[in-house]
Amino acid sequence: MNKIQVSICIILMFILSGCVLSLLDSYEEPEQAKFLGDILNNVSKKLQKKYTMRTIGTGIGMPDGVVTMLALSFEKTGPLTQEEGRAIIVGCVEEMIQTVNKNEKIRPYLENYPFTSNNVEIRLFLKTKEGNKIYEPDYGVISEIDGSVNYKYKSSENPKKYSKIEEEKFEEALKMVQNKSKK
Repeated sequence: MNKIQVSICIILMFILSGCVLSLLDSYEEPEQAKFLGDILNNVSKKLQKKYTMRTIGTGIGMPDGVVTMLALSFEKTGPLTQEEGRAIIVGCVEEMIQTVNKNEKIRPYLENYPFTSNNVEIRLFLKTKEGNKIYEPDYGVISEIDGSVNYKYKSSENPKKYSKIEEEKFEEALKMVQNKSKK
């Protein structure tokens, strides 16, 4: 490139970056985003304490300002049995649902009220005490997405891909946890 072409590229970069910055300055966060941030923060803190785990991610589905989904991801020391994992996932989903449904400020922005397990995503990434990944025959990830609880395994031979996934409907998992607590 000659000096003129380099100069033109530099000038264009400054112009484009100015346009991007002006767009970012004009962005106004929707009112419901603050409510949702507070909800996720409060639920996250409560669940961290209750289940001895660490929050590693949050998520909000809010197309056109309508709240369709809330998500939390945690890291927890494992391994866990299926019963233990199920109880934690069910407890987390129930806590999120109850907190959202009790909050009257957020109701007008919800896609559906009451909020259900279909609107909540919870993920537990399991690690050893030393912080290493957990492989088959134990679960590496237990999650609830779109009303289904998933138990995912990874093999040490191919750690980038799940080798097996077991699934159950959230309502079935909830009944199993409730029946277990009645005994």
